[in-house]
Amino acid sequence: MKRNILGPRIRERRRQTGITQADLARQVEISASYLNLIEHNKRDIGGTLLRKLAEALELPLDQLDGAADRRLLETLEEISMNPEMLALGVEDKRIGELIGRFPGWARGILALSRSEHQATNTAQILGDRLNHDPFLGETVHKMLTRIASLNSASEIIDQYPEIETAPRDRFYAIMHEESQQLCQLGDALASYFDNAAWARRTLTPMDEVDALFDNRNNYFSEIEDRTEALHLQLPQGTAASRLNAAQALVDKRLEMVVQKIVSAEAQLETDIARARSYEFLLRYAVGAVMVPMAALKQHAMETKYDLEMLSDHFSVDFRLIGERLSALPAEEGQPRFGFYQANASGNITLSRNLPGLVVPRYGSSCPLWILYRAQQAPHSVLRQHVQLPSGEGFVFVARAASTGTIGFEQARHYLTDMCVLNDHDARQTVYAPDRTTAFEPVGLSCRTCPRHSCKHRIIDPLSG
Repeated sequence: MKRNILGPRIRERRRQTGITQADLARQVEISASYLNLIEHNKRDIGGTLLRKLAEALELPLDQLDGAADRRLLETLEEISMNPEMLALGVEDKRIGELIGRFPGWARGILALSRSEHQATNTAQILGDRLNHDPFLGETVHKMLTRIASLNSASEIIDQYPEIETAPRDRFYAIMHEESQQLCQLGDALASYFDNAAWARRTLTPMDEVDALFDNRNNYFSEIEDRTEALHLQLPQGTAASRLNAAQALVDKRLEMVVQKIVSAEAQLETDIARARSYEFLLRYAVGAVMVPMAALKQHAMETKYDLEMLSDHFSVDFRLIGERLSALPAEEGQPRFGFYQANASGNITLSRNLPGLVVPRYGSSCPLWILYRAQQAPHSVLRQHVQLPSGEGFVFVARAASTGTIGFEQARHYLTDMCVLNDHDARQTVYAPDRTTAFEPVGLSCRTCPRHSCKHRIIDPLSG
């Protein structure tokens, strides 16, 4: 992958500086024919020769073959797999040459792709809210009620001109009050759709909680910094006894830390949201005590992020490991995880979001997700390699487990936990798809999915 960028970049820089192949080859003490092979990606180089070329071309070594360019290459390769790009016949084998010769254009294509992706995500969120958000339905219902009342009062005044003064004044007062209420509802609806307010608006307490975790990338350093020492205080014993001990330590030692985080977060606007954030952060802290971040990083790399092996090593359940992996900080060479939980009705009950994957907040997501299929095979870990309509690929790893009381004649209720990685990060894990693992086409929700021929569609898309 390095040489895909390196050869064209050397050739382009040499031409810019007006150096011939023979002169450059002489400076770095190689033959002109060997340099020609390097420039055409037929020879890989590194070490001393790479440094000599960087010095001769007056380029910093990291600029000549930097990590940023390699990441750009990988991202453009992913973009080239978009069905729309494939239909255009883009030269995906020459992306390295594009970066090497025209880095500005390469970055421009990436910026345009990100802009389009962001616009698509916004449209998906809007479609989700327009179809399922209770605020819209409630507001429209109130407006219709006010309009009906206003219409009734005005019809009475119009049809009975001889009505006495006192009743007429009462009807006028009703019309005035209803008009004021109607104006307020109109203002609220206008604010809802205002672009500036849209980015900030959270409509339910759980939206506010999700926004808190999203803004922190699911990671709270104030808690993590204090839990390493608390982990050492956990007693030996059963998993249940250690969990109880962790909860007691958190209640005693971290309650004020959690309270401080909640009090300082401006996006927590309601008392309910603050109470739920407090509850979820205490849960986060218990997980951090049970599975310290430093130990998680080490064992995760050793096991290639195998959730079952990590669960067994730390003596915790699958759900807790999934949540802890979603808290891994964004670092070079480390995969990013999202974590989601769904109940039997198909609703997402917990979201620890992964950048690039928009999960419906107000309705069910795509029924083809393995998140729901897992409940047909409880307690088994299942993997799914999916491709969204945008062409992006993800790997879903899910397991369903019963919750609540278990016993003879007791009804079994299942929750499904699912970890998500993008295709690039999945390569570092035990869940990496091999060449025989085909993509499974899925959507996000029926309302926003353009796959018109899907047999599982339950409602027409917004696009018609």
